[in-house]
Amino acid sequence: PSPNPSLLEHSQQTAQTGIIKLLSASLKQVKIDVKPAGLGAAELKKLVASYVVEEMLPISTVDSESFRRIIDKIPTKSGVRLPQRKSFSEYLEREYDIMNSYLKATLEEVDFVSTTADIWTVNNKSFLGVTVHWINSTLQRNKAALACKRIKGSHTFDVIGAEMEEIHSTYGLHGKVVATVTDNASNFAKAFRVYQSCDLESESENEDDEGEPTFTDVINPASTLQMCITHTINLISTSDVEKHLNSSAETKSVYRSSMAKCSALWTKASRSTLAAEQVEEISRRKLMVPTSTRWNSLYEAISRILTIPSNELNPLCVKLGIKCFTEKEYPFLKEYISVMKPLTVALDILQGDECPYGALLQHSQFKLRWLRDECSRVQVKELLITECRTTAAATADVPQDSQPPASPDEMDFFDFEIQPRESFSAENEVTDYIRSGHELEILNQFPTVKKIYMKYNTPTPSSAPVERLFSLGGLVLSPKRNRLSDRRFEKLLLIAGCIRLFSFFFMQCL
Repeated sequence: PSPNPSLLEHSQQTAQTGIIKLLSASLKQVKIDVKPAGLGAAELKKLVASYVVEEMLPISTVDSESFRRIIDKIPTKSGVRLPQRKSFSEYLEREYDIMNSYLKATLEEVDFVSTTADIWTVNNKSFLGVTVHWINSTLQRNKAALACKRIKGSHTFDVIGAEMEEIHSTYGLHGKVVATVTDNASNFAKAFRVYQSCDLESESENEDDEGEPTFTDVINPASTLQMCITHTINLISTSDVEKHLNSSAETKSVYRSSMAKCSALWTKASRSTLAAEQVEEISRRKLMVPTSTRWNSLYEAISRILTIPSNELNPLCVKLGIKCFTEKEYPFLKEYISVMKPLTVALDILQGDECPYGALLQHSQFKLRWLRDECSRVQVKELLITECRTTAAATADVPQDSQPPASPDEMDFFDFEIQPRESFSAENEVTDYIRSGHELEILNQFPTVKKIYMKYNTPTPSSAPVERLFSLGGLVLSPKRNRLSDRRFEKLLLIAGCIRLFSFFFMQCL
């Protein structure tokens, strides 16, 4: 007989009700713990260290009652407490040593590095800052702060040379530094030049001497000293342009008068609240005042003035009690800005962190595109082929006994097959590279060209990285922290640099 549908439906409902009751009873017996696990001691200290150093706070922050009340609200494991100032200082010292060891181990695996160096004076103290830069295997640029050492006495070439030697030797940069980028100061140039001549003399007198490495063993001044390109462009856009404009009576007159009126406008607007309000009312923007430390500031300040139409600028000058711009001066300033714009754009590009334009031919984005005539293209291509041959010969590691020697008869028979393999390989690699695409990853298909790329594009065109380190130093060495020892200041600055400027290292080792 067929089953009764109503009976089946009733049985299913009964079964479902029973299952639901069973699950409900089981869930009531289960205690669900949704409380977070909480931070361990190591993780808590790392987070607080990152906060204190990155925000440039004094180490005594960890003793602050209000700060500790905030920390107490963070779920931690049982018994975990934030250490007091002394223990926290010792912890930062250990973390600095870990970071430094990691940096040394990383640099040991790198073939080419470049450094930037400059001297910074603050609170009647002078510091030599040095940063290091390299390109990793994935063609990404990496950087780190090496030192910010106190220099006592005059900044003479011998003092600079000795300090640079010690810093480079400390991090095992012997034979790896392809360039040291500095500003155009003569004391840096002489330090490299004099140490080179001393090294050459010692080599001629002691050719077999295997003693301590000299300064030029670490960095060869003849080939590695590189003046900051942005500083050179800045000198062109200021000193050279000024000399040119003052060389003619006509341009000298309009140049000086227009700059004098701009200067009067900046002075008035920066020193008088009423004047600043009048300027902002007309231009709806504040005027920028040029500074000696920012290379593009004069261009930007004049550009800001020119945003005010001439028919509004002169009435403003009348209100402020300064001389009005003439019919020649306003167009002159416009032309001045138009001429200076390419230099300003170049400065912005070259000071960027990721600017890799050290060698155009080896950079896949440019190759031979920047050369106009065919003769120059052929000549530059031959130079790259020659460099490839030299690089391939220096890095070749072919086992001598990997194959049994062929008999004389075999060698004679295959004489017509013998080719200058290295020359042929270099020429073909360069030719194929030039014909390939413009993506940077293309370099992975051409190992010799890639090695040359990494060598010649490692140097930064600008010394801006070390200047950024000094800007950070000004935040660390604040007036309230002027009792910091030189060594403690350097360590705090380098850790802060790893977090704020060179986050790669801090995330890896802290």
